Amino acid sequence: MKVGNLCICDVAAVGPQTSLTRTGTLMRRFNIGSIPVIDRHERPIGMITDRDIALALTQRNALPSEILVDEVMTDGVATCDLDDDVRKVLEIMGREQVRRLPVVDERGQLEGIISIDDIICHAVDVDGGRELPYDLVVETLCRIAQHYRAETGPARDPASRSRGG
Repeated sequence: MKVGNLCICDVAAVGPQTSLTRTGTLMRRFNIGSIPVIDRHERPIGMITDRDIALALTQRNALPSEILVDEVMTDGVATCDLDDDVRKVLEIMGREQVRRLPVVDERGQLEGIISIDDIICHAVDVDGGRELPYDLVVETLCRIAQHYRAETGPARDPASRSRGG
């Protein structure tokens, strides 16, 4: 299965000098949680998420209109091509511990975006065999989740929490 069969090609993007106000407005309008950041040649140079925006606003004494994307975005970004096999995308997502990858053309310009959710929805049984095995998708999700678990520490059993102060 190729990326071009699954990715979303009509994708919003922002430049590094875009304000967080404008970026948040785009996220709300398109109901998305992350946006590729592109350079003047429309090549992805980073990603910005709603989490990046929320953390920036809680850590600074500034209006969102005064903070620029390049101050809070994640620099550098792994990408994939329209012709890449989805298995390659899963490998990249797992290695980079990301849920979304910008899709680029042969010039490196943004063509779309593919998310782990897009892939999950297409992990299907084809004539008794899996075109995209569920276990491969689950393994990738586990690798991505390691990033989040490392930030927050091990999961705790809610029943083991003490009620005292």
